[in-house]
Amino acid sequence: MKNVSLKKIIRIAKYLAIFYLSIGMIALAIPKLLEMQFRVDHYQAFIPLAELPKSTHMWSFFGRSYVYNLFIGLTELSIGILIIFKRTRLIGLLISLGVCLNIFIINIQFDMIYEVVRHISIDLFLTLILLIEYRKDLYQFFIGLGGKLNGEVIKANSGIWKKLRIAYVIFFPVAYFIFSFVVISMFDYNLIGSYEIKNTQIENGNITFDKGSIGTTPMLFFERNDLVVLSVNDSIHYGWYEIEEEHLRMNFRPSKNH
Repeated sequence: MKNVSLKKIIRIAKYLAIFYLSIGMIALAIPKLLEMQFRVDHYQAFIPLAELPKSTHMWSFFGRSYVYNLFIGLTELSIGILIIFKRTRLIGLLISLGVCLNIFIINIQFDMIYEVVRHISIDLFLTLILLIEYRKDLYQFFIGLGGKLNGEVIKANSGIWKKLRIAYVIFFPVAYFIFSFVVISMFDYNLIGSYEIKNTQIENGNITFDKGSIGTTPMLFFERNDLVVLSVNDSIHYGWYEIEEEHLRMNFRPSKNH
């Protein structure tokens, strides 16, 4: 009797979780389809990028493309529908896992902790709980059968091809990591950044700069890949720089008005 009652409670809790997740996904999808989400106040569109909070930056970025919102909205809508039906529930849960993980990381990294606590962590947790029921089938299909439906368990091949694949998986990521690390080690991160020009002297003579086309003051920007940008006198100038011992050399391409 106790086992029967426990099974009924688990079954009810399971369907409550399914409908909670479905309602949440549909409620997130419809506003995207109607351009109700990712709206930014007009005045914020004129705030310099560096002065925007991370959450507003992310919000405005996603709001730039209706097609992207349409894609995400239809994806969330499909999740809300697919998980209701037993035959399509696994497909919906697998899509939900990818979507929820993506939103979870985005919200954390863009300082939207309130959204993490409010709904996405719950949706992610429910998706993982509901997927537990399929754990053996998922392992058998994706690992045991390698994604095939012919019922034949995949066995590891022997020979040179197997060794080449193992070598590739081990050495290529490591080699590319080393290559990338060498590339970024060439950048001087103590120099890279944004600088306000306070005073400029050439041969003991002062030069006065007015604000450029970027920001509200004369600015100098050192970027990666040796790019330097000078923003002065309502203009912007692009060039490149190099460091030789204690000397910094900058060269700028000619601009139209200077």
